[in-house]
Amino acid sequence: MGTVTEFKALRNEGPSAVYTSGVTDGQSARAGGSALTLYLQVGIDDYAKGFRAGFFGQMNLRTADER
Repeated sequence: MGTVTEFKALRNEGPSAVYTSGVTDGQSARAGGSALTLYLQVGIDDYAKGFRAGFFGQMNLRTADER
């Protein structure tokens, strides 16, 4: 098990590469008039969250500390 310092450092890294990829794909799908699959509507992984953020134009990449 890691120390508190190790966990704190991991928390402020920003969005993952998978989330960012989902945002880009979501923006492209919206521009192309695509419909969301069930996975993209309810998925809880980073890609699906990013896809919805891009698709619905709700990108807020600030961390919780900045809000």
